[in-house]
Amino acid sequence: MLIVLANSSLASYPLGGGVWSWMLQYPLGLRALGHNVFWIELMKSCGDPARDGAMANDFFARIAPYGLAPQSAVLAFEDLDVQDIDRAQVYGRPFQTILDIANGADLLWNIACAIRQPLLAKFARRVLIDVDPGHLQIAATQFEMGVNDHHVHLSVGAKLSDPDCEAPTLGLRWRPFLPFVYLPMWEAAPDPGPEAPFSSITQWTWEELSYHGRVLSLSKREAYLRYVDLPAHTGRAFELAAFIGDKDPSHDREALRSGGWRVVDPHKVANTPEAYRGYLRASRAEISCPKPIFRELNTGWFSDRSVSYLALGRPVVAEDAGFGDAVPTGRGVLKFRDSDEAQAAVAEIDRDYRLHSRWARALACDLFNSDRQLKAMLVAC
Repeated sequence: MLIVLANSSLASYPLGGGVWSWMLQYPLGLRALGHNVFWIELMKSCGDPARDGAMANDFFARIAPYGLAPQSAVLAFEDLDVQDIDRAQVYGRPFQTILDIANGADLLWNIACAIRQPLLAKFARRVLIDVDPGHLQIAATQFEMGVNDHHVHLSVGAKLSDPDCEAPTLGLRWRPFLPFVYLPMWEAAPDPGPEAPFSSITQWTWEELSYHGRVLSLSKREAYLRYVDLPAHTGRAFELAAFIGDKDPSHDREALRSGGWRVVDPHKVANTPEAYRGYLRASRAEISCPKPIFRELNTGWFSDRSVSYLALGRPVVAEDAGFGDAVPTGRGVLKFRDSDEAQAAVAEIDRDYRLHSRWARALACDLFNSDRQLKAMLVAC
């Protein structure tokens, strides 16, 4: 098939190595299955054509080593919410080629509603890929995002259709999928040794959503500060690659360091897909704390970053967002709900690291490999 992937998070974020790595799994995995893939990356114009062009060229340079640049384009819009292609600046391929590809595509995989109307209507078969369960659905109750203009709705929220999930379904059928890795990118790595830290990479925000009188946090800041004393309780090295910024008005960096965390800048240690893999490889395991909205709504979210750790043979200690029905836990992946359970999970990883490392890799190769998950997603389409 000819599958068009649409995304809007990379061209404008060149330092986000983890986000780039996540997105690369889609075209590489689909191509390995024998499909033709065309990638449309959208970005908001900064108002300076020269600057827009430089960002587009950087995007193409980044994906060129993977052989993806010839089958990709960047579309810059003044307003990403109203996408009239006649008013877009198109980079990488001729304008008419983009129209021909849209008209001829078997599927559009529209990640996080990247493509909006009226451009969206040019694709005959439209599939929404939701990687932010709960957040996207609540946002769609407050803003017109074109969610209903898709024929199929796929979500990494494994529990969106379950009665114990509190996220709104918008009257739609959300078909679950699991995050995945294109395994040739992820070779199992040797044990880094007991001095290597439990780590993770995250954004640092204060965002919230209101829904039916309830305030729901989108903040990884809030998520990790709940466990600020975890290093002191476990006697283990913990490191967080979090872009807190220079000003840090709430003194969060100081609070984390006082609790025993090392804090590094992800834009320095993980600013490319290669550096991102290197950072994960140097870690002992991941300590994953989801956005509180995922946990509070019981969405079943599991992190694509966690799957990358697993693929390297790095166990994952993850706060439970309801993923236990879809992801086997106890070996390789250990879940927790509070500080005591987190401490016990860390101790278990250290007790038999070889076992958990072996199971981490096995889970990635079996459950989370791109062949398996992408085939299931295509069947759902």
